[in-house]
Amino acid sequence: MSRRIRLVLAALCALASCGACLIYGESIKAREEQARLDVLERYGGEVVTLLVATRNLEYGDIIDASAIEAREWLADLAPEQALVHLEDAIGRQVTVPLAKGLPLTQLNVRDGASGLDVPAGFVALSLPLTDKLGLSRNISAGTKVVAYSVGTNSTVLLTGDALILASPIETTAFSSIQTISLAVRPEDVSAVLGASARGDLRLVVPADDVEFAHDASEGAPVDVPAKDGAVEGTSAQEEALGEDAQNGSNPSSEPVPSRETVEESEE
Repeated sequence: MSRRIRLVLAALCALASCGACLIYGESIKAREEQARLDVLERYGGEVVTLLVATRNLEYGDIIDASAIEAREWLADLAPEQALVHLEDAIGRQVTVPLAKGLPLTQLNVRDGASGLDVPAGFVALSLPLTDKLGLSRNISAGTKVVAYSVGTNSTVLLTGDALILASPIETTAFSSIQTISLAVRPEDVSAVLGASARGDLRLVVPADDVEFAHDASEGAPVDVPAKDGAVEGTSAQEEALGEDAQNGSNPSSEPVPSRETVEESEE
């Protein structure tokens, strides 16, 4: 048997093995589906087709065709507002997590930006959620945060009683830009928006027993100073250099001998 014939036979055997594996996998899948249908028939009742999650869907996930599938479900056990059409789910963001194998409902993809409840005396802002902001994308609505403006040489408190109105949401279904809704006092709006535009806005989550003044301008931290020893040492050096300059002396240099002194020493 020639080498070419052996290669052809090996290729045919490989293809046959792959085909057998595919057929076996399809048979297992069909067997599982039939078993599920038998269970549904045993319970009785009308069967409907629902969209079911094929994997765990976390908050913020964008639903695509691989995340859900149409599956028959017992009508009496179907949840309210269950989604049945793919176009109602594809491209939408998950706002309520869903476990694998559960039907998808309107509750899981509801718009978190609608119906913001702005507290009295506050103004609602929409800020881009970036890594520099310092907040987790899973932060929940109603969380109290403190806003700082972090510069190169200073850190300034902007407001101490800001409130998260809505968790981060996608501005569009296919956009990677996330925004967060924040409630601040009217007098702090310009400072917070300015810091966000410059990219030096930082939000931190304090404990419940931490209190901040409403007027951030009066209690704002001062510029970050250098170490006390370094400042004192620098001041002392500057004073010494100033005195030497006034006296016309150079403490680090030695007196230069004159030409006559050099000639006498050579003789």
